[in-house]
Amino acid sequence: MKSIIPLLLSFVFIQSSLAQETIYVGNTELEVREVITGLDVPWEMKWGPDGFLWITERDGLVSRINVVTGEKHVVLDITNQVWQSSESGLLGMEIHPNFNEGSPFIFLVYTYLSGGQKEKVVCYEYDFDNDQLINEVILLDNIPANPTHAGSRLLALDDLTMLITTGDVQDWMDSQDLDALSGKTLRMSINTEDGNGGSIPDDNPIPGSYVWSWGHRNAQGLALAPNGKIYSSEHGPSNDDELQILIPGGNYGWPNVQGYCDNQWVDYGYAEDLSNSYTEMDYCEDNNIIEAIWSSGSSTIATSDLIWYDNPAIPEFQNTLLMTVLKDKNLVRFTMSEDGSQVDSYTEFFNNEWGRLRDICVSPDGKIYLATNGYSWPSQPPNEIIELNPVANNSSIPESNYFDDVKVLNNNGSYTITSSLCDYSVYDMTGRLIIESLEKETIFLSSTDLSSGLYNIILKKGDDAKMLQLAF
Repeated sequence: MKSIIPLLLSFVFIQSSLAQETIYVGNTELEVREVITGLDVPWEMKWGPDGFLWITERDGLVSRINVVTGEKHVVLDITNQVWQSSESGLLGMEIHPNFNEGSPFIFLVYTYLSGGQKEKVVCYEYDFDNDQLINEVILLDNIPANPTHAGSRLLALDDLTMLITTGDVQDWMDSQDLDALSGKTLRMSINTEDGNGGSIPDDNPIPGSYVWSWGHRNAQGLALAPNGKIYSSEHGPSNDDELQILIPGGNYGWPNVQGYCDNQWVDYGYAEDLSNSYTEMDYCEDNNIIEAIWSSGSSTIATSDLIWYDNPAIPEFQNTLLMTVLKDKNLVRFTMSEDGSQVDSYTEFFNNEWGRLRDICVSPDGKIYLATNGYSWPSQPPNEIIELNPVANNSSIPESNYFDDVKVLNNNGSYTITSSLCDYSVYDMTGRLIIESLEKETIFLSSTDLSSGLYNIILKKGDDAKMLQLAF
């Protein structure tokens, strides 16, 4: 969807907790607003099909955030199951692509203690009636864990498989061991309809193995581009944070390859297989190493999550790769070559505006949400979510005019909505789909059919959409 524009009608008044400020990206003015603060290390954010922001907090909470009001709905509390120490805890999350089509499942990865430090990938079902995640199913267990280098980013793909990054958990040579799950990108099926959720896909590069790529140190960013390329951001030791393009069966070289295959900045304390007579470049050639497409070089910036921004709302970001940064406290924009295989430019934004940036999420209308983790390691307050909203009247923002003719008539608590021919759906604040209809020009919603409360009404025509929020 290119242009979902939230509309708070005159009869629905919601007070923002903080006054808005503005910031510019090129010629585009962005309104900056705190959505919610006082969180305990928000680690993952996903835009839900219910119009809510789903987040994890490292101590063991999963919540749905109403980005308009800042209201927090805790849908899962597993603080008694999660082992949280330093960088470990409840980390990655993914929403099943068919959440509203019969697969209301949420995938999580967290660390725990059981005869040592371990990590697991699990699936929960969302209970719409009670606004809770229920029925934990373990999909993959006994992944090695550690207080640091846990990886744990999740990414669902169009073929109903899911990628999972795992860190080297300080046993860096395991990254090259194909029998070890650490230091890898893993791939599993999430096709719940055929009963294969959690199984090893038949087309994985190593038969009978979850391992999809290897030679990783601590990848904490995954992004899928429209052309199908999968990008990964990875923490280096004291040098060579990396941006990579993942391919199945690819070896990315850690610990013997750090950054580019160039014999520069190699930390031989990790590169145990290298010597003066057998260099990084030699290792790359002998092992068909997939070289990073970008490296931070002699120092690190502490890369975190990635997202492909494919929206006209912020023209300066459209069709670019955005990366959150922890140590250097900024957002990085990568512009890519036409085929997406090379980095054309690297630009920093928002330097030290909000401290360490852990995660990024984009709403369908192009708003950016940033999860902050304080100004110093290990993740001191403030821990909050920041909204960057393109100013609606900014002339630089291309806007669809398909829904410019929308009219809403309130008649004693019932509403008549008229627009150009479109599909529409109605969601309650738990994310439940209440009404869905195709090809309507007039929509009638009665208070006799809907209980009191707020509802999101989404109008859609092709790639154009508009969201109305109505009170009954």
